[in-house]
Amino acid sequence: MQRLIAGLVWTALLASPGLAKAKLDAAPVFDVAPSCQEARAFAGDDKNLAYKGCMKDESDARAELARKWSHFKAADRGDCVAQGAAPMPSYVEILTCLEMSDEASALYNPDGTARAKPESASQGLSGPQPALPSGNPPAPVASPGPDGVPKSEVNPPAPKLAE
Repeated sequence: MQRLIAGLVWTALLASPGLAKAKLDAAPVFDVAPSCQEARAFAGDDKNLAYKGCMKDESDARAELARKWSHFKAADRGDCVAQGAAPMPSYVEILTCLEMSDEASALYNPDGTARAKPESASQGLSGPQPALPSGNPPAPVASPGPDGVPKSEVNPPAPKLAE
């Protein structure tokens, strides 16, 4: 029943443009303890550890959400809060939704056409590459031979065994 009421309150809040805008100027404030209490049902032996871990994740996500809130587009904030508030509120869900929306918008121009190459794509998922230790040149890259197997000038082919 409490979930239903919370869902209806958020639906009414977001349906009213003036109230929704006022509430979306800052990161939302939820009581996530009931969500984390329910997460215990899916935990292994240590239910208390699961609850504490859930609360820490939610607290960390709330702090990051508060720091980044103004960076996200207002429309994305409204959509993600609506999704992350019901049926059980979760800062982790809202933050994930906003980060995904931000990344998705980096892939396309406002007219819907794909961008040539997003800034973040040049680094790949692994981020910046670590520098090589000094004095160690990068390993040579062997070009593939006619059979598709790379031929290496560094390692000669293995000797053939006598038949």
